[in-house]
Amino acid sequence: MIKEAFSNKSISQLLRNIAAAQLLKGHNRFRIIAYQKAADAIESLSRELFDIWQEGKIQRVPGIGPGIGRGLSEYFEHGESEHFDSITEGIPPSVFLLMTVPGIGPKKAFKLVIHFKLMNEKTVVAELKEIAKAGRIAELPGFGEKSERDILSSLTVFERHDRQEERMILPSAIKIAEDITTYMKQHPLVNHVDVLGSLRRKVSTIGDIDIAICIEKGSDPSERVGPFRDIIDHFLAYPGKRSVEAAGDQKASILAAGNVRIDLRVQPIATYGSMLQYFTGSKAHNIKLREHALRKGYSLSEHGMKSLDPSVSPQDDIVKFSNEEDLYSFLDLQTPAPEIREGTTEIELAKKKKLPSLIKLADIRGDFHMHSDYDLQPSHDRGANTYQEMMKKGQELGYAYIGFSEHNPKQKGLSNEDVIAIMKKRKEYIDTIFTPIASNATSEHLPYFIGLEVDILPSGDIALPMGAIDYVDYLIVSLHSSFGMNMTTMTNRVLKALSQPKVKIFGHPTGRLLGKRDGVDLDWDKIFSYVIEHNQALEINAGPPRLDLPDILVKEGKEHGATFIVNTDAHAIEHMDWMQHGVSVARRGWLKKKDVVNTWSLEKVREWMIG
Repeated sequence: MIKEAFSNKSISQLLRNIAAAQLLKGHNRFRIIAYQKAADAIESLSRELFDIWQEGKIQRVPGIGPGIGRGLSEYFEHGESEHFDSITEGIPPSVFLLMTVPGIGPKKAFKLVIHFKLMNEKTVVAELKEIAKAGRIAELPGFGEKSERDILSSLTVFERHDRQEERMILPSAIKIAEDITTYMKQHPLVNHVDVLGSLRRKVSTIGDIDIAICIEKGSDPSERVGPFRDIIDHFLAYPGKRSVEAAGDQKASILAAGNVRIDLRVQPIATYGSMLQYFTGSKAHNIKLREHALRKGYSLSEHGMKSLDPSVSPQDDIVKFSNEEDLYSFLDLQTPAPEIREGTTEIELAKKKKLPSLIKLADIRGDFHMHSDYDLQPSHDRGANTYQEMMKKGQELGYAYIGFSEHNPKQKGLSNEDVIAIMKKRKEYIDTIFTPIASNATSEHLPYFIGLEVDILPSGDIALPMGAIDYVDYLIVSLHSSFGMNMTTMTNRVLKALSQPKVKIFGHPTGRLLGKRDGVDLDWDKIFSYVIEHNQALEINAGPPRLDLPDILVKEGKEHGATFIVNTDAHAIEHMDWMQHGVSVARRGWLKKKDVVNTWSLEKVREWMIG
């Protein structure tokens, strides 16, 4: 398991502290920016940086150059870095803590700490709050009464921060966002609602929820106050609201039930595209886009593009965009899908008009990891629905085929002969209620495949006797135990399991549970090479706790030439709707339709699955 000090959250904060220390000491601004960019990149990673470092691939992470990479390697190896420590030396730790309060930047935090001698990071917030209440901050040069009020408000919010400390998993954030957007659409002036930031990019874990609202009125500033304020008031009356964090004429923030912060921005249609692009991010993407715009003579902001040509009159120097496509087109770029706006190669490819056509939910034609309520005495939990109910749900989803894959029969209390008999009886039962796979689909049923999800034992053997394999079309092998092995042992364990007959899918490959359990350490170069050579697929498990394989490994696997399959791991028919989450991971991994098995035709799948 990852030490807390080595978690992505801790590492990104460490790098932000270093950037702040450099700013306070007047270091080269490009070094400051480099540390800030690295912190942003690490914060949005879907894998732990420590795991990537162990694989020797730390400098493949966008934003981590040789210098920062060496410092991080030293930190991971020894638990400290002389280089990092030399930069932060002389800066009280309370400064870094105070920087985490919204609205208090490094210079302001440093000035407050030094002036009021707030050296204890455990008490700095409470002490500064009392100082603000006494009116002493307003007396400092460069602050004033308004600044003091803002600081007091931020400290109050921070102090009662009983919000969740961990980020939400993507499906949970989507559900909250759907609830608030449905509510906001009830207002007659609301034309359109979009989510912003990491949620729009479908990052696996989400912090705050940001939404944007477009209205037709408000192009003229004189029109804005009434309509904008009406929408803000509607937002502040949201039934799920717990408290109001901030409220202005065009934006507001609330804490909703579950202590989730929701930020709202209202924008007129004339500049909506600029705002949507600007707040979708990521920071690394926006930096590259701004650099591209500057080379073309424009500065980019949430309001549009301002010409840098001094001969252009002030009335004509702002180019506005009502949609993102026009903005990117103005810069002679393809529009990158939000999911790949991470500051890697998307801008370069957009210049060449070579961005990939990413997989869509509508491309999915089946699901091969689903658990019914059939009792084969499974090693893990059964599903909630019958084969017939899952078949019907598959038809409703417009699928062309499906696959059934309960957990393997338990090992304890059952002999090999017992397991073989159970598997034979299961196949006979399925073939009795549905048309056999050897036949074409009828009007009543989808073509189906009989599979099984099988535990990978600590030895690398699979929890199924050889004779039972005769009664399945395919096997999914998955890790469900003994997660603490070192990389070499775990890799050998997985490779041995993948070598068993009829294994076609490596299920939820890292074994991670978001917010609960880190993924296992594997030599991914070896795993990618093996599945490619043996015509197997890596699963992208769409189950909300997993979203596994992580997008960063999906992209790496694609670059190797691996094949993938997106499954829901459904244990109830409503779970079959989770497919959208797996497709989001596939899109963030730059997958095309052809890269994913369950977008293929029935004939091609059958050839791949059975031969």
